[in-house]
Amino acid sequence: MLEQSFRVTIVNHVAIDIAASPEAVWRTILDEYVEAKKFREIGYALEPLDDPAAPIGGYRMRLEQDGAVVDDRICHFTERDDAAHRLSMFADYLSMPGGMTVYATYHAETMAGGTRYRLDCHSTLDIEQPAGAGRAEVAAAVGDMTAQFDTALIAYVESIKTKLEAQG
Repeated sequence: MLEQSFRVTIVNHVAIDIAASPEAVWRTILDEYVEAKKFREIGYALEPLDDPAAPIGGYRMRLEQDGAVVDDRICHFTERDDAAHRLSMFADYLSMPGGMTVYATYHAETMAGGTRYRLDCHSTLDIEQPAGAGRAEVAAAVGDMTAQFDTALIAYVESIKTKLEAQG
């Protein structure tokens, strides 16, 4: 059966409360995304952007396995507010068929007893559906993808909570 492509946006909002200082959570956000430590640790090659369209910075990151590129992204920082502990960025996923752009904002918000780590994410990508698929089928596919992305993002913020709370 023939397929048709639909350009959709998946929206995810996740948050977790962490018994750690806002400064510790903020430092983790900077380490993970500005310094890209989590990506470097798993083998990504990173190259700083020399691009006027990235006035506050960014990088290109590539991951190769067995001589083939499995992930290739260009990441731009769009906001860094150290006082508010907020970082915004977007990534163009070049290696994904049809492309995908993800806009994300990471927040380390002060709260009683620690910090709320909040992540807001909008992902725009193409999804394939059988020819003749209508609004209900596309909405169901978007719902399934939203749930999958939520699961991955929740696991990520929970791993940060576990790490920071173990450090005391």
